[in-house]
Amino acid sequence: MAFGESIDDRGGRKVHAGLRILARSVFKELKRAGHGRAEMLAFANELLELVATELHRSDDDDTIVS
Repeated sequence: MAFGESIDDRGGRKVHAGLRILARSVFKELKRAGHGRAEMLAFANELLELVATELHRSDDDDTIVS
C-alpha cells in the first residue's frame, strides 16, 4: 500500500490492527527506554509533522500545472 492510499474493506482490519500493534510497540519501547511524557509527545509531534509534510507533497504532485 502506497502512502496516502485508502484502506479497502478486505484488508482494512488487518492493516489497522498492524498499525495499532506498531504504535503500541513504539510506545512501550519509549517507556522502557525511560522517555517521559514530554519526550513521547515530542516524538508524536515529529511523526505527525512527517506525515503532514508527505501528504502536502503528494497533494502538490496531484496538482495540474498549466
